[in-house]
Amino acid sequence: MHKTTGLVLAGGRSSRMGTNKALLEINGETLLNRAMQLLELAGCRQVLISGNYYGYRCVIDTEQLGPLSGIAAGLEACQTERLLILPVDMPYMTIELVQLLMHFRFEGNGVSYADAQFPLLLLNNETNREILAELLAPEIPANQRSITQFYRRAHITELPVSPKYHHCFSNTNTPEEWQQCQLLLNGTY
Repeated sequence: MHKTTGLVLAGGRSSRMGTNKALLEINGETLLNRAMQLLELAGCRQVLISGNYYGYRCVIDTEQLGPLSGIAAGLEACQTERLLILPVDMPYMTIELVQLLMHFRFEGNGVSYADAQFPLLLLNNETNREILAELLAPEIPANQRSITQFYRRAHITELPVSPKYHHCFSNTNTPEEWQQCQLLLNGTY
């Protein structure tokens, strides 16, 4: 099996939530620790955090240009063949879905699920680093600096996913989504 490093994207501003999403808790565990543990249990040799959190192995995203610059920082620090990326705000993601992605043989520079940007498994290669550098160049307008553009240019393979798993890919970005998430994951919904 390929050696894989995990990366939790936790460097965003959480502006829609109004507080740092990574530090929100479900059953006494922060979303940051939940995401880290999921990547570890799925088989990642080490897990890096895109963001600045005391006591964690962090990669600092100096660009602060959204997920692409967090991924670029993660690839720069990655010392294994592959990088498995998971945003901190995907509390419904399962170990099984992450492991399936890790074990899937793919063509191109990475693999994700269809109709979902994350989780994303990338090869730690020069092609991915070059595409990210081009998309993050200062002359590129913000509206062209997207995960969708990266997927298109890097030829990311997309795995189909059964509709029964669609909820696993939901993010919690607002207080309302967070409230519903807590009800569902605490079993009181």
